Amino acid sequence: MATRRATYERRCQSLMKKASELAALPGAEVCVVVYDSEDAGAAAAQPEVWPSAEEAARLFRKLKAMPEGRFKKTMSQLQFLQNRVSKVREQVKKSAVVNGELESSALLHECVAGRRPGLVGVTEKELAGLMDLVEAKMSKVRARLQQLGVGEAAHPRAAPPMANGGELGAVFCSAFEGGDGAGPSGSGCEAIEASNQGCDLGSPWAQE
Repeated sequence: MATRRATYERRCQSLMKKASELAALPGAEVCVVVYDSEDAGAAAAQPEVWPSAEEAARLFRKLKAMPEGRFKKTMSQLQFLQNRVSKVREQVKKSAVVNGELESSALLHECVAGRRPGLVGVTEKELAGLMDLVEAKMSKVRARLQQLGVGEAAHPRAAPPMANGGELGAVFCSAFEGGDGAGPSGSGCEAIEASNQGCDLGSPWAQE
């Protein structure tokens, strides 16, 4: 009991010292009231007060007189930490989306460069991300062609999904020439190559 009492008194003194440092700041009003509930008798009825009982009572009255609107944005430590955790989780989700897009873009460049023939070794997750990226880029190409006033017959058609992750070059060729995408030497692939070299189509994905 004596050890606990000594610890209590030491920490009360430390708390009141911190309160005095806060009170020295401009516009800061601070009071401290500490009850030792485990002590019985008169000691329990007499709390530790800083700076004085009168000043503490005045600050409590001032606090109770404040309108409720002043406390709308206040939060407890638990609420603050929960809010921070929620924000960090949201940032993690956004970062995961950005990282997935970057990985799909890198995979797309490897496939177009011929370093992933047949998409061998690509996982289903990577294929799904790659397909989404290709469809997004093709949508940008179609929108750009419409903006340039190209005839409906010349519009690229979306490539059908290919089983087992078929040749990406064939997907592009089929979309541009409207054919079966049989090989990389057709006019569709030439159109892609021209786009990658910065042709006058001004397609938004050629510059990415």
